[in-house]
Amino acid sequence: MSTLVLIGWLGAGCLLVGFALNIFQKIHAESNTYLLLNLIGSLLLLYNAYVNGAFPFVAVNFVWVVFSAFKLVQMRIKA
Repeated sequence: MSTLVLIGWLGAGCLLVGFALNIFQKIHAESNTYLLLNLIGSLLLLYNAYVNGAFPFVAVNFVWVVFSAFKLVQMRIKA
């Protein structure tokens, strides 16, 4: 398995773990854990999509990164 493929799978795994934990009410959608899983997963998938030239997925993951990072910063400012 190439490094690029591994990066893609790790990114997908982060997003899916965060989603599953949220759906089964183990973490809240506004928790640091959920947002960090989304941020890390999206960054990894963004890189994977960019290198593979999958630009619609680059756009989706870029927005996902921005929203996750924005919410994390917003939560830290309020704390």
